[in-house]
Amino acid sequence: MLRRDSMKATTTSEPEPGERPASVWGFALRSVVREYGWLFIRRVAARHPWRTLKALREADAIDATARQVDLGTGKTVTAELSQPSIVGAGYCLKPLSPACPSGRPNHDCYCLEALAGSDAAGVPLPCRACAIREIGMHALHAGSAFYVMTSARDILDDVYVPALEARQFETGVFVLCRYSFKPFAVGLLASGMRARMLPLELGDCRDYGTWLLADLGIEDEQTTVEHAVMAGVASVLCGGASAQARRFQRRGNVLHPVAAGPAARRGPGVL
Repeated sequence: MLRRDSMKATTTSEPEPGERPASVWGFALRSVVREYGWLFIRRVAARHPWRTLKALREADAIDATARQVDLGTGKTVTAELSQPSIVGAGYCLKPLSPACPSGRPNHDCYCLEALAGSDAAGVPLPCRACAIREIGMHALHAGSAFYVMTSARDILDDVYVPALEARQFETGVFVLCRYSFKPFAVGLLASGMRARMLPLELGDCRDYGTWLLADLGIEDEQTTVEHAVMAGVASVLCGGASAQARRFQRRGNVLHPVAAGPAARRGPGVL
């Protein structure tokens, strides 16, 4: 395992058009007066001030226009992330028309929680081309937990703090807007995680005001994932394909893979 004090952020760059996200320091100053900001200070930064300061510096140096950003993993991450602890994707990927049957600004996914069949007859119409469902199924096959990301406040509770306090999540693959790359990286690095971040293609946040609305659940645009990004998610997760059939079991806001069959119904402790 990599030592936490040796973590470095590496990027695979290929510039794309659009506004480059601002400095993470400006984002932090704007957020410190909000609930997420002061809770992050109390629950993460105050406990590990030097690591958090280092995370801020490394996150600020990230090239947010890169095709992918790797954190704390050195030059190659495929082997380390073939079975990540958790895979996450922004709720804004849920379909708008026809609308997601689970609603949009929440952690729910009817198809993944019910494990609806892969055939068209077993999947509701809105879900058939849904990126959330596709990414979630890749996570399930890799034996990884899956998380529909909503607000920064929930990510703090559901990802950063469990990673920091219980080492519940040590590695992750996340699909999110480029504007969030730097602040999201701060939380990942400060909580000791190694991760790969992959960008949304269209409809994503480009400034703090838009990000803040989306953080409150106000996102009226359909975001999309480029085919190459989806292929990248599939390729990095395929190396950890589980030999055992699995289903998801929800614990709080996170879907965890459990063995299929009667044993899986004994309770949340069965993995």
